Amino acid sequence: AVSAGGRRALLYSASDIDVLDGEAEERHPFLSRLGPAVLSESPTVDELASRLMERRFRGRQLGALLLDQSFVAGLGNYLRAEILFESRIHPRRRAVDCAPDELARLAARTIALTRRTYRTRGITLPPSVVEELKAAGLTRSAYRFWVYGRAGEECRVCGSPVEVASVGGR
Repeated sequence: AVSAGGRRALLYSASDIDVLDGEAEERHPFLSRLGPAVLSESPTVDELASRLMERRFRGRQLGALLLDQSFVAGLGNYLRAEILFESRIHPRRRAVDCAPDELARLAARTIALTRRTYRTRGITLPPSVVEELKAAGLTRSAYRFWVYGRAGEECRVCGSPVEVASVGGR
């Protein structure tokens, strides 16, 4: 436990801890490389779509890129799968191979889905779909995702089996 200025921080597990002011945070070797955080920095759709086409990002598979914290900070495996599904873009495609409207859709879904998931405590489906599935008697674990963790199950949109593929080592 650390106390400072009448506040207290508890840490239960960590290997490296730094307490930084704003200037030191900007110079920190890891933190300075993080991309925008969708929940706290509020990047726009245009900013994210433009970022996708930056030289360092445009040639990478989107499934791997969405996990790269230097592109966008805070996305994990389940959000990556759900964002790409809602965007209707295959995870092995690269930004350079996408049309501008696809990049805009990917950027928009990245922002909207991340914010929805935060508000709903981890549910990626739209509220109207959740209500339908709840009414059908499904549990939270069964109505939480479009595709993540649903390998072999019926797609909620087209009915074909959900396929799993490893992209970016995950």
